Amino acid sequence: MSCRVSFVAISGLCAPALLLGALTLTAAPALGQWTIPERDAPAITVQSSASTGERTYVVEPHDTLWRIAEGLYDDPWYWPSLWSYNPQITNPHLIYPGDVLYLSRRAQPAETHKSITITGSRYGGAPKATMELARRVGYISSRDYRESGAVESSREERDMLGTLDEVYVRFAMRRCAEDKELKPGDEPSVGPCVRDGDRYVIYRVEREVIHPVTGKLVGYKIDFLGEGKVLGSKRPLTSVQLSRSYSEISRGDLVTNVFEPLQMVKPAPNKVELTGVIVDFHHETIAGGQFAYLYIDRGADDGVERGNRFEVVWRGDGLKRGEVKNLKDYPDEQIGIATVVEAYDRHSLALLTSAVREIEVGMPVVMAKGF
Repeated sequence: MSCRVSFVAISGLCAPALLLGALTLTAAPALGQWTIPERDAPAITVQSSASTGERTYVVEPHDTLWRIAEGLYDDPWYWPSLWSYNPQITNPHLIYPGDVLYLSRRAQPAETHKSITITGSRYGGAPKATMELARRVGYISSRDYRESGAVESSREERDMLGTLDEVYVRFAMRRCAEDKELKPGDEPSVGPCVRDGDRYVIYRVEREVIHPVTGKLVGYKIDFLGEGKVLGSKRPLTSVQLSRSYSEISRGDLVTNVFEPLQMVKPAPNKVELTGVIVDFHHETIAGGQFAYLYIDRGADDGVERGNRFEVVWRGDGLKRGEVKNLKDYPDEQIGIATVVEAYDRHSLALLTSAVREIEVGMPVVMAKGF
């Protein structure tokens, strides 16, 4: 049994809320609260720009737009106007020592002309070389499903089982202990086997994943129930202790190889050129956007590797969509990029890292060599 269970991704890191040197300002006082300037604070010094003659002010420690407006205009409620003179300040609650503030509306430079050069479509461009943090998702390939073991009985006198309970599993693959029972002249088996100390995942099937074009079975969406460790594998029924349970575990639940719950996926250049189709989304939907997880009908047997990227292509009229009859007259347009998280034998799990419109089941994908 191969250890191939899907991962999915986690997206985005959040910058710290407070930055060293940043000052939190009160743009407007809340009900019942007022910002009162310090009585012994130094006087505000206004400077003039040497190039334009405009009045400017350099932000000092402990300054706020409220305090500056009160000192310069004798009216703290003038701070919105002061902010409007300084569009470089994106957040009026955060200004920094050393920032230069304009104290009046800036004069427009006379007769300034700038040329704009169009270099390409705003929808195109090479993929970004960013790593993605992928997490596990409830999916298993049809091959791993066929090679899964099953919980047949338990040591405990109950049907619903959980953490630290012991179950008896009948594995589809052989036990390593069988090699010790071979007689002289017998040939040992090859391939993976079950041994004491091995860890496994317990799961339950939710539904089948069917190819939208061929109608063939691709795999199964599953519900992860827990993890277990092999205590004894001498007998055909292997003793497994449930080391962790996420839900109740019962007789008939299935067992497959363990996997890591999180993994960083690094982009890898495509070594082959392929075309394929979006088979399904991980979540129960027929259309998805950026950071959705989807399944593609091309896998390791076709040369797909983890980190490869598929382009989701589309052709037609953006307004009429499927009403266009002469689709062959339209060029192919890239509307999304999907990064492979896990490559199975004949299909792959991918994370949609970018999309300019909704992506639908059945859409074609292209894996260009070197992309």
